[in-house]
Amino acid sequence: MADTSMCGGFALLSFVLVGSLEAQGLTPIQVMQTRSVSTVLDAGKHGILFTRIMPRTPDRGIGGSRRFLFQLVGKKETLLLQAGSGHALWGDRVTYVGKQKDSPHNEVLAKSLVNGTVIRVTLTPNGVRSYKWSPDFRYIAYTQLGPKSAARSKREDHGFKQKIHDEDFRHISLFLWDSQTGGVRRLTSGVSIFDYVWANDNSRLALAVAPRNLVDDSYMFKRIHTVTVDGRLEKIIDNPGKLGDMAFSPNGKRLAYVSAADPRDPHAGMLYLLDFTTRKTKPLTDGFLGMVHHIHWDSPAKIRAVVSRGVRTFVASIDPESAEMTNEVVGGERAIGRVSVKEGRTLIVASTASHPNEIFAVKDGEATRLTDSNPWLSEVKLGRQEGVRFRARDDVEIEGLMMYPVGYEKGKRYPMVIVVHGGPESHFTNGWNTSYGRWGQMLCARGYFAWYPNYRSSTGYGVEFTKHDHGDLMGGEFTDHVDAIAHFDKQGLIDTKCVGIGGGSYGGYTSAWAATRGTKHFAAAVSFVPFVDIRTKWYTTDISWEFYYVHYQEKHAHNQAGYLRDRSPLTWAADCRTPLLLLGGTADPRVHPSQPHMLYRAVKFATKTPVRYVQYPGEGHGNRTNTNQYDYALRTLRWFDHYLRAGDHRKDAPPPYEVDYSEWYRRT
Repeated sequence: MADTSMCGGFALLSFVLVGSLEAQGLTPIQVMQTRSVSTVLDAGKHGILFTRIMPRTPDRGIGGSRRFLFQLVGKKETLLLQAGSGHALWGDRVTYVGKQKDSPHNEVLAKSLVNGTVIRVTLTPNGVRSYKWSPDFRYIAYTQLGPKSAARSKREDHGFKQKIHDEDFRHISLFLWDSQTGGVRRLTSGVSIFDYVWANDNSRLALAVAPRNLVDDSYMFKRIHTVTVDGRLEKIIDNPGKLGDMAFSPNGKRLAYVSAADPRDPHAGMLYLLDFTTRKTKPLTDGFLGMVHHIHWDSPAKIRAVVSRGVRTFVASIDPESAEMTNEVVGGERAIGRVSVKEGRTLIVASTASHPNEIFAVKDGEATRLTDSNPWLSEVKLGRQEGVRFRARDDVEIEGLMMYPVGYEKGKRYPMVIVVHGGPESHFTNGWNTSYGRWGQMLCARGYFAWYPNYRSSTGYGVEFTKHDHGDLMGGEFTDHVDAIAHFDKQGLIDTKCVGIGGGSYGGYTSAWAATRGTKHFAAAVSFVPFVDIRTKWYTTDISWEFYYVHYQEKHAHNQAGYLRDRSPLTWAADCRTPLLLLGGTADPRVHPSQPHMLYRAVKFATKTPVRYVQYPGEGHGNRTNTNQYDYALRTLRWFDHYLRAGDHRKDAPPPYEVDYSEWYRRT
C-alpha cells in the first residue's frame, strides 16, 4: 500500500532539499525584510501620512526595526522623516517628537509639507515624551519622565548605579504648553499618566492615571481622571481592572471608554459610557461575544469602533443611547488595525493572509488598496489560509486559522505545528500571521500545516470565554490543542506522529506543558520565554498584581501552592519524552531567565530526552535585535525539521548547536 503521508516523504526532503522547499515559499531571510504600515492619517489636500515599520536588514547592521513617516499623494510616496513619533497635522505642517542638534532633549518639531523646512514648536524645561494638541491648537499637553535628582545623578556619575526594585521609579507627569505665551504649566504630580485625550472645548483632558510608573500599575491600576487646563485633577471613574481607549463626545457631556468588565477580566475589551451630568456609567457592549479595540466619536449619536469577533474584524458604529452595533466595514479576509475618517473618507490599516498591514481606502463597503510595502511578496508562493471551527470534547466551539503547506495535495498527510499565542489574553485574526516568532508561512514553505488556535481563554469571544483558564490552568485550554489534533486527523490532513507545538510567553508555558504533562501527543516542542514553575513565576515577574487578580483569582501563590505545583511543567519534567527547545532573553523582566533554565536542568538530568536551552544576551520578553530574531527563526525551524520526520526520532541527538548564517552574511 502506498504511503500517502507527507511526513513519510519528509525525511529526505528536510535534509537534502531544504533549499528547494524554502524556494517554494517564504524564507526566514525574507521574513526579516518584511515591511508593514502601522498608522495612517488623512492629510486632506496633502494626501495621506503614514508610518511604515522597516526592519533593519543585514546590510543595515545590527539592531531593531525602525519607523519612518511617509507622505502618499496619488501613487507617489515621499519619505518625510526617519524618526519621530506622535505625528499630527498643524496647518500645512506635520508635527512630531524629535531632537534638533542644538537641543539637549526632545521637543515638538514641525516639518512643512510644502517646502520641507523644520521648526521647533515647543521649548520646555526638560523635554517632551509624548504630546497631543488641543482641538483649537492653542495648547500642547505633553508628558515627561521626571528628572533624576541631583543626588542620584551625582552617585551615578561616580559609578553607583544600583536599582531599588519597585521604589526608584520616576513618575510620568503631564504638562501644558501654551502657544500664546510660550509658558509651561504642570498639571499632575505624584502620579503617572499613561494616556490622555482632549475634550473638544479645549478646557480639560481625560487621563489614565496610575499610582506608580511600573508595568504592573499600567496593567491593573489605571483609573480615569479629568484635569482642567488650570490643573484641577479629579478622579471620575473607578474603572475595574484594565483600561483601554477613551474618547469625549463632541459636546463633551459624555466619555466613552474601553475597560475590563471586572478586576478578574483579562482584557480591556468592553465599551462603557459615562454621563458627566449624572456621573453614572452604563455598559454599551454587555454580553458582547467579541472585543472592542479602538474608539472615536463621529457625532453625538455615533461612536465608531474597531471590533473583533474571533478571527474576523470590523469597523462598527455604536449608538450611545440604544447600544445598537452596526457593522460599517467588514474585515472579512482582512484584519483591520487602525481607522482614519476625515470629511467622509475612510482609511484603514489592514493585513490579509497574503501581505502585512497596508492602507486601504473604503467607499460603499469596498476597500481599495493604496500601498504596497513588499512588492516582492507577489512572487512568493504562499500556503492557503482559512478559518476553521470545531467542537471540543465538552462541546465548546473552538476557532482558529489553518495554513496549508505550499503545494498541498489532497489525500496526503502532512506534519503540523501548533502555533500558540501568548497571554492567554490575545487572539489570532484572519490577516498576516508570519513573523520571526510566528512561523506561519515559513512552515508552509517547508511542507507543514500551521494551526493557529484561538483556544479557550483567548480574547475576541466575550468575557466568559476569556476566563476559561481561571482556576483551571492547562485544563480545557490544553485539551483544545489535543482535540484539534484529533479533528485534523479525522479529516485526513495530518500525521499525528509528526505534530509539533511552539509559542512564546503563555504560548511557551503551553509548549513546555505539552512536552512534559502532555508529552505523548507531541514529537517536538519549542518554548520561548516560558514560565515553567507558576509558584516562583509570581515572585519573579514585573506583573505580579496582574497575575494575582486575573490568573490567581485573588489568591497569593503560597495560598494555592498545591494547585500551582500541579499545573507547572517543572513538576512533570521527569515525564518529558518530547524533544524540547527552550529559548529566552537574559534581561526578561516578565518571565525571569531562571524559569526556562530550571526546566532545562530538570529535563537534562531526569531524562534522556533531547533538550537545549538558548539564551539571547540583553534581550527581554521577546527578541528586538534583528540577528537574534533571525537566529530564533532558523534555530526553531531546524528543530521542527529534525524531529518531525517519519519514524520515531524522539531520542535522536539534537542538531548541531551551531547555525548556518551564510544567507545573512551574504547580504551584509
